[in-house]
Amino acid sequence: MQRFTDKVALITGAASGIGQATALAAAQEGAAIILLDIQTEALETTTRKIAEAGGRCLPLLTDVTNHEAVRQAVQQGAAHFGGIDFLCCSAGLQTYGTVESTTEADWDRAMDVNLKHMFLVGKYVIPEMKKRGGGSVVNISSVQGINCQSNVLAYATSKGAAIALSRAMAMDHASDKIRVNCLCPGSIDTPLLRYGAGQHGEVEAVLRDWGSQHPIGRIGQAEEVAQTVLFLWSQAAGFITAQPIVVDGGLISGIL
Repeated sequence: MQRFTDKVALITGAASGIGQATALAAAQEGAAIILLDIQTEALETTTRKIAEAGGRCLPLLTDVTNHEAVRQAVQQGAAHFGGIDFLCCSAGLQTYGTVESTTEADWDRAMDVNLKHMFLVGKYVIPEMKKRGGGSVVNISSVQGINCQSNVLAYATSKGAAIALSRAMAMDHASDKIRVNCLCPGSIDTPLLRYGAGQHGEVEAVLRDWGSQHPIGRIGQAEEVAQTVLFLWSQAAGFITAQPIVVDGGLISGIL
């Protein structure tokens, strides 16, 4: 039995990585998906995969850091499918640098994509959820929002702030029957992680090394994170809100 028949989910960063995996998994569970991304070809690929699997989706090429673009996309998606029940903010980017070496432009871009977009999308999706009598939001943060490596100042700051934003949203809208949680993945095999690995050496070798640092012995898959998103959307997680939930194969629990 499909869990999300007659439900509508909006996903940012839906063209690749965790966002794409969540879109595909939710569509298989019967949800209609509003896909937001700025990558044209990758968005077309996600759309095709959902259609081939018999799912329903509306792809919207959207700069999620632009206030008016977000407003229009949310309104268009809600009108197309009749409302919005679930939200996953998965759009993000990786930056490197210390407080000395990070440029103002890199700082602003990290805050816009990794944090501001959650604020903008939430601003317009929450009213749609209220119309439906409730909903569930999952924002994608990172273990770097809890524990921090070196040379990732802007990225770690934006991910830590995403946890705080999620907690504040949860407190503000609990009475509206809207739950808000935040996922903090470890190393997950996505284009973003592979980009980061490429900054440190040969990609596959770096990924194997990073995987060995996780007690479970490997990096995670986007599909595993997607299943956690779906759990948090579902009624099985009906008493879970305002939580930063770590999905990291034990990474930040180990003493190295």
